[in-house]
Amino acid sequence: MNATQYIRYLVTSLVALSLLCGCREENEETRLTEFTLRVDESVSIKLPSSTTYALTTDNPIISYAQSGNQLTVTAVKEGKATLTVVLDSGESRNYTFTITANAYQIGFTINPTPRVESWEGLSLKTEETAGLQVSYEPGIDITGASADSSTRSYTFVYTETGKLLRFSAKGDFTQKGALSNGVIATRESRNAPVQYETCTAVTIEKMNSEGKIWFTLQFANRSDIRIVTEVF
Repeated sequence: MNATQYIRYLVTSLVALSLLCGCREENEETRLTEFTLRVDESVSIKLPSSTTYALTTDNPIISYAQSGNQLTVTAVKEGKATLTVVLDSGESRNYTFTITANAYQIGFTINPTPRVESWEGLSLKTEETAGLQVSYEPGIDITGASADSSTRSYTFVYTETGKLLRFSAKGDFTQKGALSNGVIATRESRNAPVQYETCTAVTIEKMNSEGKIWFTLQFANRSDIRIVTEVF
């Protein structure tokens, strides 16, 4: 083998080795089993090789999607969860997730700007959004029907499209604390059906002397909705 042939052989071997290493790295499963994420962040996990995968979690504060051996987990709300993956061999793998507040959640009660967070996008400034109408109704429930005086509803609606967010709850709206019977109604457009969802909790996080009230609406399977608006 002359010098030119040897150089060609060496280059070809190095390229083949590089491609082989790349494939091994691409197919290697994720060894890390503990993850810390902020709300709305995602992580991709390469699962061990298996024909089928059975996935369960002990806390729905995460959502997940699996395609082949690729698993994508997204943080929905704060807390801790374990995701168990069972392979076709019967072997199981546990992945644990600690979910912390995202940047937009930190300092929520400090910022007095009237807004809705996590309805559409991260923050909707209600006083600066063209076509958005905000209303407050005492003694009215989520359906618009009359209720006792301890029930109140807040409505955010785009007058042109009919896109709607309304929530109602029952309790003492004059001080910080928990409310009961929290429900939201949402609608994508005027002709779309209204979707109702029960809150796992509704809390008043803060009130101030300038007439602002801070609400947190919590849900089992989606991000919390946070609202700063007017007291009435």
